[in-house]
Amino acid sequence: MKNSDKLLVIGDVHGCFPTLKELLGEVDPNMPLLFLGDLINRGPSSLETLRYVKNMAHRAICLLGNHEMHLLASAAGAGKSHRKDTIQEILQAPDAEELIDFVRHLPLLYQWKNYTFVHASIDPAWSIELARSLASEVQTHLRGKHWKEYLQHMYGKDLWNKHLSGEARMRAILNGFTRIRFVDKNGFPDYSIKEGLQQKHDHLMPWFDCPIRKTQNEQIVFGHWSTLGLVVRSDIIALDTGCVWGGSLSAIELPERRLFTVKAPQYLDPFA
Repeated sequence: MKNSDKLLVIGDVHGCFPTLKELLGEVDPNMPLLFLGDLINRGPSSLETLRYVKNMAHRAICLLGNHEMHLLASAAGAGKSHRKDTIQEILQAPDAEELIDFVRHLPLLYQWKNYTFVHASIDPAWSIELARSLASEVQTHLRGKHWKEYLQHMYGKDLWNKHLSGEARMRAILNGFTRIRFVDKNGFPDYSIKEGLQQKHDHLMPWFDCPIRKTQNEQIVFGHWSTLGLVVRSDIIALDTGCVWGGSLSAIELPERRLFTVKAPQYLDPFA
């Protein structure tokens, strides 16, 4: 994967397996794939989607998104079930242990050529070197034998500072990679707003436009933000185009930046 000349990067699938199969039918069947996280949950086929990508491990990498983390927390007995969740079929599957083991070994951050891939964001306070270190820190815990204990207090809106330790540090790191959308001019996240740019408060901006962002010289590719939609700039690429909400599933072939988009059925009403 690291040495491949091309890479197809795919936005949030959310268990929309037929749409994923349709999109993959349009590309070279041997092209390496990178999924930006939120492969599962909300859509109708989370189990089928996860099994499919797991079986493509020779060709595909998937990042940890907030919904993968929710699955792990649920498997650890610390998850808070939501009305729209569709992960129960994974937790009750005969191969559940094997699937959970696969998910907890996924990366939070991946780099290929001049691109850095994350699910949602890189906290504006982090340099790329610090982001790599923090991703490795959490991944080591998730891949260790005490991962269930580690995730017992995963949920929270902790903001990053270098003096954090324990559960607060874990939450701040996970938030920095899998949850941030809007921040203020000082880089502090606001988790209360999930809409697009038209609905933001005047003092807020997308995390990637923060004037003090320490990764301004990096090319970052992410998903997570369906109300932001497709954005392709020299410095950032956003690929969540609302597959599960009746939008589309989008992918981009790098380094050529060739776009692929497949219209998806509406499984969930965004206004419900």
